[in-house]
Amino acid sequence: MNSSRTAWHPQGRTPAPARETRRCLDRAAAACLESQRPNGSWATPARPRILENALAVFALAKAECAAPHHDRVRAWLRQAEPQRHDALTEAADAWLRALALDVTNPPPLPVVPRDSAAHRRRLLLLQTLGVAAGAPGCSPYELLDQATKALGPTGGASLTGWHRAQFLSAALIARHAVGLPVDEGLVAALTAEQAPDGSYHAMPLVTAMACLALTRAAPGRAATHRATARLLADQHTDGTWRFTTFDVWDTGLMVRCLRGNSVFDSLARPAALDFLADAQSPQGGWGSVSPAVAGSGLDCDADTTGNTLLALAGTEQGRRAWPAVVLYARENQDDRGLWTTWRSSRDTVAQDTVAHMVGGIRAHGSADVEVGRAARWLHQQHSGARRWTADWYVFPGYAAAEIGPVVGWSTDAARSEARILAAGQLGDGGWPAFPGARASSPAATALAATVLVRSRTSTPQALARAARFLVDTQLDDGTWDEPDPFMSGPRPFLTDVLAQAHALTCRGLMDLLRHTATP
Repeated sequence: MNSSRTAWHPQGRTPAPARETRRCLDRAAAACLESQRPNGSWATPARPRILENALAVFALAKAECAAPHHDRVRAWLRQAEPQRHDALTEAADAWLRALALDVTNPPPLPVVPRDSAAHRRRLLLLQTLGVAAGAPGCSPYELLDQATKALGPTGGASLTGWHRAQFLSAALIARHAVGLPVDEGLVAALTAEQAPDGSYHAMPLVTAMACLALTRAAPGRAATHRATARLLADQHTDGTWRFTTFDVWDTGLMVRCLRGNSVFDSLARPAALDFLADAQSPQGGWGSVSPAVAGSGLDCDADTTGNTLLALAGTEQGRRAWPAVVLYARENQDDRGLWTTWRSSRDTVAQDTVAHMVGGIRAHGSADVEVGRAARWLHQQHSGARRWTADWYVFPGYAAAEIGPVVGWSTDAARSEARILAAGQLGDGGWPAFPGARASSPAATALAATVLVRSRTSTPQALARAARFLVDTQLDDGTWDEPDPFMSGPRPFLTDVLAQAHALTCRGLMDLLRHTATP
């Protein structure tokens, strides 16, 4: 390995690839400074997709708020391409687009897969819209039965707030479709989920669904007017609606990935740390969205909490936040020593979430929360499946990049992940966001570089090709374009927030530079 490195670093001089990589990183760091908000955060909207836009168009049309709000978004929908990484998303996107472009003539609901919990949840969303539209193949009785069972005798108390709001909306829409009287209890429960600004859990998707239900069941009421106004306010200047903006997650990830860059550390990091400290919830953790974005933000989740702990490691802000974090971590740890992302009866344990919590707790150098069982669990997951998995990003190297530091880069598991990644490098030096993606992804390439460098299992030639790909694909403003969406939300639909990809790409560049500087 050392002799190979010498071939890339001859006679102790820094060759052109390393100088170009340094300049590439400098431009990327400057772009981070340009996009930081006055409150110290990064809050980058996702790129538009069919899901939010079709639902918003349909909801506002039923609320009799069509023109002039829809001309631009309908033009966008006409040229928008369905997501094709999954059979459900492709069929659903085509159906949603057709529904939004002609709300008076709804097409039949397509036959879509039901082979996972995510597919079944998204099918319920499609059925809700289909029932509201009167689409063939959509039974309001079946929808009412599903929603009633999901809410149960407690009204969905064990669900996340946004899932509860979606089931309440489905029940109200189904009852209206079959001619049942308005259930004031359901209306009151849905109204209780609404934030003062009219939004529902900082999610335009959920706000649109609630707006549709309230227009049906409670027209003319204050909650209905607030939901409609919020939905209109969420429309971007280009006429589109976007997935949720995650300012806390974006900021924590940016700090984690660029810490160590001198320009970033001196000019951007102090305000970012203050923002993260101020965003801590009274429950002790962090939600991915703060009230600065919408409503009261999102409830705490373990993934954002772990990510933020990693960002605050070794800082005064982290030391001040720690006592409350201990209470949150203990309260939400299960009998196996693990954490689910959300406090929800429907949630399952995600490996990247556990890794963030373990890594974040360890980074604060405290034994106040026991993490040994969780670390062993992560190692066992690889022993069984021979691959780690992640719930948030689909990049092939993301799970290994986040779990590797927790179990150890020198372990057989981490090196096995690196070898599999190395075999997936494409001819242009990059890696795709997922199998079958249209082109190599800068962030996926940078994540692969992080894993290969830190596990010490790659050749300098492969890393040089990765660096060349990142240098060559950087745009004039210091950013990169991602050819495919890469983030699950809501599964199996994908979305993308370019600030998050930018942060991960910067981390890979920093690792590549450290590699060239290693004797």
